[in-house]
Amino acid sequence: MNSGEKQLLLYLSRTAHKSQKKLDKPLRRQVKDALLSIANDPLKAGKQLSTPLSGIYSHHITYQGKEFRIAYQIDVERECIWILMIGAHENFYRRLKNLLYAS
Repeated sequence: MNSGEKQLLLYLSRTAHKSQKKLDKPLRRQVKDALLSIANDPLKAGKQLSTPLSGIYSHHITYQGKEFRIAYQIDVERECIWILMIGAHENFYRRLKNLLYAS
C-alpha cells in the first residue's frame, strides 16, 4: 500500500484488546500511533515472520528501554488487518504460537 491507497480497517482480537487496556497510558499512545502506521502501510510497518508464523507481521516498539511487539495479519479479501497480539518482546513469539495453534 502507498499513500494513494485507502487506509485498511483494523480489528483487534480479544487478546490484543485486553493486552492494550493493561498498558501504561504513554505506551498505549505509542501503540495507537503504531496501529495507525500499520493501517496506513501494513507491508512497510512490520516485518514478515517466518515458519511456523508465516503470513503474520510483527511491528516493533521500544518504550522505556523495553521492547514490545504488535503481531498482525493482513486480510486482502476483506481489506482489513487483524491485530492478533500486543505485548512485551519476552516470550512474545512463543505466546503467539500458543495462541494461534492451541488445540
